[in-house]
Amino acid sequence: MEQTIVLLLSATLNLFGFGQRHAVRSQHTINPIAAKTTAVGDTLSLTNINASDTLTIYSYGADSGYVTGPNVYGDRGFAERYDINGHDSSVKIIGVMSHFGGRVSASSTQTVNFKIWGLGPQIAITASLAYNNFPLTGLDTVTVPVTQLGIGATVDTVKSFFFTRPTDTIQGAFFVGYDMNYSFSTLTDTFGLYSTKNGARTGPWYEIKTNIDDFTNDTTYDTVINVQNATLWSDNNWHENFTQNDSIKNNLAIYPIVIIGQPTGINSITRNSLTFFGNYPNPANDHTNIRFSLSKNADVTLTVMDMQGRTIKSQQYKAQSIGEHIVDLSTAELISGTYIYSIITSNGDTIASQMSVIK
Repeated sequence: MEQTIVLLLSATLNLFGFGQRHAVRSQHTINPIAAKTTAVGDTLSLTNINASDTLTIYSYGADSGYVTGPNVYGDRGFAERYDINGHDSSVKIIGVMSHFGGRVSASSTQTVNFKIWGLGPQIAITASLAYNNFPLTGLDTVTVPVTQLGIGATVDTVKSFFFTRPTDTIQGAFFVGYDMNYSFSTLTDTFGLYSTKNGARTGPWYEIKTNIDDFTNDTTYDTVINVQNATLWSDNNWHENFTQNDSIKNNLAIYPIVIIGQPTGINSITRNSLTFFGNYPNPANDHTNIRFSLSKNADVTLTVMDMQGRTIKSQQYKAQSIGEHIVDLSTAELISGTYIYSIITSNGDTIASQMSVIK
């Protein structure tokens, strides 16, 4: 049986600072509503608005876009890494979901290219240090006008964009993101991806090799930086967002739409503290079981939406403990059709999946 899984996930973070492109300037943050007007400040280091803020747009230069948008430095692309658990041989990606905000002219002709990339090779930095896997080979792409990104006058919405054909089978990790070409001097649009607050990543970002003979793939390096998300600079090279990009360690609101075949075994997808196993039965009749696990305690919100993104029902589960959980979702009141449900944790992790209801 195949499941179509939409990943709205968060990432992990990095922690070491060298080779930064710019000195950290005065910090200034703005909320999504303020982003509809001219962005101000010149922020290269992220600061969240308040402790509960988990999804915020951050200013990145005087009216120059956002941390993940067009800006005065000419940044051209942004990518987030995802990993597949179980080494399932039938994983394909059919499209991308994203959450943008900012300001876009109705007459804008600017476009962005949503892409899936394979992983590049390990890159030596010093005799003892290396970067592990930047985006390299393009696996699929779809070009979208910025006027269709879901950027609204007051409310920004999550949008889905599908490739002409699914990617070929993917068996390991990959990057999802977008790139674009623009001239900053003539740019009239100010926009970028939403992101979690700085410091939201929870997983390891580097490995210290205490006995490098045990690591045959990197015998010359005792420290390896595992790239989690990266920015494509104007020099046309990818740069890791913490060590090379002013200590940025946030999670980007861009998600792959994945088809996972499960002929044998149990497969799952993990990002940060949330692991998602899917729902069963699928198709559902009067109910379905949604299975996930947590590595950190969290409040969990389950939301069911139609294919246009309109919320049909939502339920919150307070103070869920570390470990595996199965939520029994009633579908008795739903008519036959296709729906999307999302699992959102108070730690800022999100996963969504597509399910069918048959009466």
